[in-house]
Parts: sequence; C-alpha cells; structure tokens
Amino acid sequence: MCSTTKLCIYSQNVRKNYVLVDTFLESQKDHYDIFFVQKPPWNFICYAPSTVSLEEDKVVGASIHPDWTQVVRVPRDSEDVPRVMAFIHSRLSRLSLRRDVVDHRDILLLSFFNRGECHFLMNVYSDDHHSAVKFMLDQIIDIPNLLYMGEDFNIRDAEWDPAAPCILQLARPW
Repeated sequence: MCSTTKLCIYSQNVRKNYVLVDTFLESQKDHYDIFFVQKPPWNFICYAPSTVSLEEDKVVGASIHPDWTQVVRVPRDSEDVPRVMAFIHSRLSRLSLRRDVVDHRDILLLSFFNRGECHFLMNVYSDDHHSAVKFMLDQIIDIPNLLYMGEDFNIRDAEWDPAAPCILQLARPW
C-alpha cells in the first residue's frame, strides 16, 4: 500500500487490451496511485444520444473505473488515437494534475505542485518511427523536477542485440 509520502506508479504497454486494463484497475486500486499505459485500448464502447443530431453518437475511449480518473489527450480524429494515457487514483485528486504542457499523442507529461514547486511525471510511447523520441530531442530540452518517466521506447540496443540497426543518433552537439 502506498503511503502519503510517496507515489506508487506502475507503467505497462497493455497492447490495446481492455481486460488487462480493467483487471489492473480493480485489483491494484489499493496498491498504486498512478497507472501509466502505453498503447491503451481505444475502441467503440456504445452509442449515446447526440446533442447535435437525431442520430446517436458513437462513444469511443478507454476503460473507465470509479476509483480512477483518466488523463489522456483527446484525439482530433479517428486516426489520432492516443498511444499513452494515465489512470490517476482518486486519492490523488488534491494534487491537481495537469496534462496540457505537451500536446503529443505519444507523450503524456503530467505536472503538479507540491510544497510550492512544480514537479513532472512523464509517460512515453515511441512508435516504429521513433516520433516521440525525436520530438523530445527537438522540443523538450530540459524538464526540471522530472520525478519519473515510464516508457516503451521500442528501441533496440546493440548492447543486448548486436543485429540492432542504428536508427537514431541520440547525441546532441552540446
């Protein structure tokens, strides 16, 4: 069980599996404060009455649980589904977590204030084009008070896989 002096965070690529997410949210609600998800399930859930037409609207999204709040970037269209999200346990509602620092479907940067300082938690998924890593190299130079980064970078390393191609040059000139 988490205490009031630390955050308990779990991070996993769930490969769009609703059952895995639902099971985690219920079974681990007393053990974790934040569940960072890469490749969340994002599918049709049901139809709901429309506010603009006589036809019903499709409701699309991820799992919902009464003890957890979803934090996710809203997709602009059906091709722009998020590949990272977080579930924040309701016991953290006093932290006023915000996600509007970075607007990227593969990067979720949460900010919160504690004792007068802004702190950050990050969740990253990098696709086969490494778009999140490239975005971070190009856009995010320094994140002070980054307390945690959960990730699925999908980058093979020659250290453990000699056949790994050199896709990215991660060194910066400074």
